[in-house]
Amino acid sequence: MLNLIEDHGKVAVIDIGSNSLRFVIFDRYGRYPYPLFNERITCRLGDGVQKTKRLNKKRIKQSLETISRFSNIINEAGLEKVLAIGTAALRQAENSDAFIKPAEEILNTKIRILSGEEEGDLVARGLISNIPLANGIIADLGGGSLELIKVQNGKKIETISLNYGHLIEIDEKKFKKIIKKLNWENGSQDQFFYGVGGSFRALGLVFKHKNKYPLDILHGLNISSKKAHRILNKIIKLNGDVQGLPQSRKATMSNAAKIMRVILKETKSKNIFVCGTSVREGVVLENLSIRSIKHDPLISTCEEIAKQSVRFKGLATSLEKLLLPILSIGNKDELSRLLKASCLMADIAWNEHTSFRNVIAAEKILMLPTNSLTHRERAWLAKTLFHRYNRPIDLVKFPYKLKPILSLEDNYTSIIFGLSLRFAMAACAGLPDLLNNININLSEEYLKVTFNENTKTLLIDHVYEKLKVLSFYLDKKLIVKL
Repeated sequence: MLNLIEDHGKVAVIDIGSNSLRFVIFDRYGRYPYPLFNERITCRLGDGVQKTKRLNKKRIKQSLETISRFSNIINEAGLEKVLAIGTAALRQAENSDAFIKPAEEILNTKIRILSGEEEGDLVARGLISNIPLANGIIADLGGGSLELIKVQNGKKIETISLNYGHLIEIDEKKFKKIIKKLNWENGSQDQFFYGVGGSFRALGLVFKHKNKYPLDILHGLNISSKKAHRILNKIIKLNGDVQGLPQSRKATMSNAAKIMRVILKETKSKNIFVCGTSVREGVVLENLSIRSIKHDPLISTCEEIAKQSVRFKGLATSLEKLLLPILSIGNKDELSRLLKASCLMADIAWNEHTSFRNVIAAEKILMLPTNSLTHRERAWLAKTLFHRYNRPIDLVKFPYKLKPILSLEDNYTSIIFGLSLRFAMAACAGLPDLLNNININLSEEYLKVTFNENTKTLLIDHVYEKLKVLSFYLDKKLIVKL
């Protein structure tokens, strides 16, 4: 039975891996796990374990010193809930107790040593919570092990754990035979290869550097298999000495690249989806009620942010009701999610300087420290909120180059939704009840806006001007009825 914990609060997660120790303090972790503190320290606890079956004394000492630091922070923060896990190095080493026992004493917490299958299951749980319909193969590449998880429409089908990692010298031919025997083909257009772990993120950094990709967020980055192979071949050829690759990854990236190259080829995967999720999110979500992890990630994230940013309760509901007719400009099913999200975020920059609200609103979305938004959702929402706050004379001046992410249709709908929000917020001053007495009707030729007896005084010049701008971009004649 799961040990269910509150959907809101603070929890510390310590992930003791073969290459590094991770310490994250999560807040508001029901569906929007916000990292209050996130630290990674490279200790290489698992270095050499594959050959010697033992942890190195020097690595143990360094790792315990790191654990002591984590414990100090935990105590000072007053955190009562600590979830500590150990992976490949601790499950493979014969002398793992030499680290585990003193570490548990320092933390005053039991360290849970995950089996390979448990690790894979938790990785899948963390990813699926952010990508509910994940379909394809998840590969979690660590320092001492590789977990491969087959998923279909958001459900785990099979998990395999292999003793291959970027700290281990790899025999490519032997590894190829192992992967080939799995017979996991991943070649259809709706299947993805989800890359989890620092090595995949490092690949993403090289890709971003090479292609001048506009977003800094790695989670959600999609790299075609062809482009990935070119980068991986170069990393192997130059032994990690490539531009964009972090210095800390250069020594082991060649091993990682060989592993990635084989998996991509033998599974016939068409692309890599770089993931920012990890086993840590899975550990947190394992301890939450089922209801908290079944929601739409985009909407749940926006709901959490709205709780902190909205001035008047009920605003999003009233905005959404008013603007429902705008959905007719595109795919209603798809746009309805985006409408709900943008209405929830409509007040995100109300307390910023008026001259910079447009840019700040966009940047807040583009830089959100969460893995629950796709790159397209993030870019669309940022552009929408930019136009919600933007002056009409600056309408076309969007400061971010998002062409590789947003289609022409996405650009159009973001402008229309942004201008719609701009009109609505100007009319009601952020007060939801005032919106309930305004109606919008969209026909083939006309944008018709009706104000009743209680709201006709709201239609002053600057509100009317915003309606005119909206009708211009909709290419419809404006009719205002009082």
